[in-house]
Amino acid sequence: MQPNGEAIVLTGISKTFTGRSGTVVALEDINLTIQEGEFLCIVGPSGCGKTTLLRILAGLEKPTSGQVEIRVREPGKPVNSMVFQEQSIFPWYTVKENVAYGLAMRGVSRARREEIAEHYLKITGLSKFANAYPHQLSGGMKQRVSVARAFANDPSILLMDEPFGSLDEQTRVILQQELLRIWEGTRKTAVFITHSIDEALGLGDRVLVMTARPGRVKAVLEVDLPRPRDLTLIRSRPRFLELFDTIWFYLREEVMKAKASELQG
Repeated sequence: MQPNGEAIVLTGISKTFTGRSGTVVALEDINLTIQEGEFLCIVGPSGCGKTTLLRILAGLEKPTSGQVEIRVREPGKPVNSMVFQEQSIFPWYTVKENVAYGLAMRGVSRARREEIAEHYLKITGLSKFANAYPHQLSGGMKQRVSVARAFANDPSILLMDEPFGSLDEQTRVILQQELLRIWEGTRKTAVFITHSIDEALGLGDRVLVMTARPGRVKAVLEVDLPRPRDLTLIRSRPRFLELFDTIWFYLREEVMKAKASELQG
C-alpha cells in the first residue's frame, strides 16, 4: 500500500441491537474514509454509538449492514490495537510484562520483546517502574502502560476509546502530549474517541461529529493547526478557538437532542 492511501473505508455501516426492551438502532448509514497515517478524533453526545463504531473497526462487533474495509495490511503486524477508557492491564503481570504482552502472544523472541518493551517504557517515563505491579501505580501511570503496550505491539491501526477520560486535567494534558510525541514518531493511523472538543482539536488531523442516536456522520472538520503541537500553547491560538466554536455549533444541537430523548424515555 502506498503511504497516505486509504487505510479504512466504511460504507453504509449500520448497527442494530435487539433485546428484551426492543430494538435499538445504534448506528445508521456511516460512510467514512480514513487515510493512512491520519489521526481522526470522534466526538458526539453520550449514547450516539461512538464506542460501537470503534468496536466494529476492531472486529469486536459486526455491523448489521454495510461494509468495513481495512486496507492497511503489514505482514507480521496485527491489524489493530485498542486502548480502553477503563484500565485494562493485567494485575498479575509486571509493567514490563504488560507492555510486552502482545509481542509474546505473537511469538516474538524474549530478547526482542524486552528490547521493544524497554524502548516504550523509556519514552513513556515508566522505566523505573518496569518491575512494579499495577496495584502499585497511579491511574495515570496505568494508562501510560496501556498506551505503551498498544504502540509496542506495532499495529497498523491504533484505536482509542476515551483513554484519558477518567483522569484529572493535569494528568490528562501530560498524557495527551506524550501520546502526540509517540504518535508523531510513528504516524500510525489512529482513531480516537473523546467527549472533549479541546482534546479532539489538540490531537486530531480531522474531527468527526456524530449525531444523537442513531449515530450518523453530522460533520467532518479539518484541523489545520501546525504540527508538532504544544497543547499548553495551542489552545490560545485564534484558529483553535474558531474550530472549537464550529464544532460546538454542530455538537450542541445533538447534545440537546440526546438530553431530550433521555427525558422522554
